[in-house]
Amino acid sequence: MMLSTIMKCTPAVCAVKDEYQIMIPVHAPAIMWVKVGDKTFYDESNGILRSDTDIHRVIVPMSILDETKGYTVCWREVFERKPYSPILGDEQSQSFAFRPMEREMIHAYMISDTHGMYEQPVAAAEKFLELYGRIDLLILNGDILSNSGDSANFILYYKIIEKITGGEIPVIISRGNHDLRGKCAEKLCDYMPVDHGNSYYTIRMGNLWAILLDLGEDKEDGHKEYNGTICCHAFRERETAFFEKIVADETNEYNAEGVKHRIVISHVPFTRRDMVPDESEVSLFQKWVELLNDKVTPEFVLSGHTHWQYIAYPNGKYDDYGMKFPTVVGALVDRENPYFAGCGIIWSDGKIRVVFNDGNGVLEETTLGEPKH
Repeated sequence: MMLSTIMKCTPAVCAVKDEYQIMIPVHAPAIMWVKVGDKTFYDESNGILRSDTDIHRVIVPMSILDETKGYTVCWREVFERKPYSPILGDEQSQSFAFRPMEREMIHAYMISDTHGMYEQPVAAAEKFLELYGRIDLLILNGDILSNSGDSANFILYYKIIEKITGGEIPVIISRGNHDLRGKCAEKLCDYMPVDHGNSYYTIRMGNLWAILLDLGEDKEDGHKEYNGTICCHAFRERETAFFEKIVADETNEYNAEGVKHRIVISHVPFTRRDMVPDESEVSLFQKWVELLNDKVTPEFVLSGHTHWQYIAYPNGKYDDYGMKFPTVVGALVDRENPYFAGCGIIWSDGKIRVVFNDGNGVLEETTLGEPKH
């Protein structure tokens, strides 16, 4: 498919709560809207169509796009936005198919910690696609960038998404600790899916419920690397209050009708005490684990951050808080000699298979909870 010259890459259909945030990076100022069937959804700010941006966000209810299975991106290029009679180009459009995550057998693929790499993570995802037939959900789980020193860096998220999804399957994007570094880190919520500005939220797609948790930075707020520019402790306290509200509303969240699978997505594997930014935060992460143990009972936590691949089980080497669920850490990374291996998750026949693979093939395939032979 030939892509329009206004778009830097195909749209990314990002899942947040019960909606899709269709993210569309552009080369030039334009107003944009999306048609789904006979309904129209705009990128607007209180009734004003946005044009002074290099990425558009159009929010569409999941139920509508899931039913229609396709969408059309429409735009008019803005040549001069004068206070009166602004000068715009003619209306143009491009349509995309969409495949919602409705199957009983789900194939998800996670990429994290690429730190600027493109070819290697794409090759890993394409190899998984070749070997297992499809990808129903793509998860970018943080540190896709080495830093946020330039907003131009953010396009890498969407270039990877374009190559793997073509704008046709849902995506989840979470923030990694390296994403918090650099002068443009404070603008990241303009370039990523968020829930009213928050980088943590729940997601419901088909029979899957997920909670996306954001640890923030991996060192204490006062560390010399940040020189007083972060306040992640206060951020985590707000996030914990959000988590508690989710638990209080369980019948509309993880215990809602039709929920069959529950997972946690977190760039940092917070179930390891050596991943905790500061000893003063231990009680906070203990609280997170207790809420998951006693209330949410997830099938697993999905993480990256360590640049290694392993599955941690309760009472095992990396269980420092008494977790009652496994943690899958799924990105094997060598930044010096560019190498990447990602992680596929397959729900099938009542079992969960975890696949670690690179661009050449499978490194390891495990059924979650079953002993290795």
